[in-house]
Amino acid sequence: MLEVANEGRVDTTIFATAEVPIETAAVDELVQMLELQRTAESFAEAAPELFPVPPEIEKVAVTPDFHKAKGIPVGTVLATRGFLVPQAIGNDINCGMRVHITTLRADVVKENLDALEDRFRHIFFAGGRNLPMTRVQREALLKDGLRGLLNSTPRSCNEGLWRYFHESQMEKHLGRVDGGGSLPADSTEGLENYLGTEDRAVRDQIMGSIGGGNHFVELQYVEKIYDGAAAHAWGLQPGMVTVMVHTGSNAIGHLAGERYRSRVKALHPTSQPHPKNGIFILPNGEGDGAEMQAFWNSLNNAANFAFANRCFLALMAWAGMREVLGDFDLPLLYDAPHNLLWRESNAPDARVIHRKGACPARGYEAMAGTEFECFGEPVLVPGSMGASSFILAGQGLEASLHSASHGAGRVLSRGDAAHGFDAEFERFMKEFRVVTPVDLRRPDIALRRDIVDKKLQALKEEAPYAYKGIAPIISTLEQAGIARVVAELRPLMTMKG
Repeated sequence: MLEVANEGRVDTTIFATAEVPIETAAVDELVQMLELQRTAESFAEAAPELFPVPPEIEKVAVTPDFHKAKGIPVGTVLATRGFLVPQAIGNDINCGMRVHITTLRADVVKENLDALEDRFRHIFFAGGRNLPMTRVQREALLKDGLRGLLNSTPRSCNEGLWRYFHESQMEKHLGRVDGGGSLPADSTEGLENYLGTEDRAVRDQIMGSIGGGNHFVELQYVEKIYDGAAAHAWGLQPGMVTVMVHTGSNAIGHLAGERYRSRVKALHPTSQPHPKNGIFILPNGEGDGAEMQAFWNSLNNAANFAFANRCFLALMAWAGMREVLGDFDLPLLYDAPHNLLWRESNAPDARVIHRKGACPARGYEAMAGTEFECFGEPVLVPGSMGASSFILAGQGLEASLHSASHGAGRVLSRGDAAHGFDAEFERFMKEFRVVTPVDLRRPDIALRRDIVDKKLQALKEEAPYAYKGIAPIISTLEQAGIARVVAELRPLMTMKG
């Protein structure tokens, strides 16, 4: 662990062993971010009535996949009292991970990769998702998440993906989604265009979108079990096929985020200069309750969309696999955000945890009364494209603010990764199955170098050499007491937008 010196004397710890590279630019960005403490104090001097308690950054924890972003590094976990930092959850609200287990074996999938690729390309990228939704369903989803969607969708609605939705036993598995996948909002302001018309169901073109960057849907299999008791309790077995989904709220989240960030910026006292680091805060008091409620409405609208988006992407994978491989079950293991806020209570002076690119890793006490109270919260940590992913059990380490890495973490920017490394990338593409909207195996597509080169460049930005090795990340989490490894998963096929 490394303590970060800063002028505000904010308790700040980077979790990294000697094997984990630490980017100097990310440390500089972190130190500049910590000027938030002074921003909050100056704001409180100008408008003390807006703060329920003196504003304080209680602690900052930085996960080992820490890397530079825009203002606040990815891998930053921030605990505050008296105020919120909307920018401290990233642009893609409730980006997160979802993992399902199956009754399939890896060799069955390996024997059918060509047929699966064709079906997945149709379902994910060529109009095959077939998800008609009414305005009533969309509004219920945005206001109450997965619970709202369940309550607004009758069993008679079974066209397309709704058949799989009903078969998924979603209500039974809501306890395996952080917050039940249902965050309360009393408004959908700003999202009128998404809601659609009153008179008919319209096929949703946004729900079920993987998104760009490092988002994916991946078929994997359990290669190794490290904790037999936890693996057994969670239904994990060697050789079992799993489905992992990594995405968030995409366009809905960006729209909601831009809306509330502009409103938060407008609240900054005119008597105070704008923060040098460009990060604005939202007081947590009752003095401007309308702005606070508007913020939570927008945030929860986007978060609820993301929970459903991950759910439907998993159902799309299930539909494609069943068409090729026949009937099988797809129970949920866990779904957890890594770009979100968590209030420890509803009191105005309660501590608020901000996670930007960090998984919750709560232990036995925090998970009491859930299916995970005996082993800790499932922590879902993917490697880079083509590398192993890991399922761990959270240990509830307060020093890390009950948080773990959400992945391997970049070592190259997307621009740097897209140029050079041609031999490494060519070798990777020969060894690994990536399904994209463009079928690179088709002879007619191969003749269109403009199309091929554009898609290959996007894949190069996410190639393994652009990321830290996953092994040192996992080792750091275990050595620090943040989480312990339960199982290692190896990829079979990845869908990338």
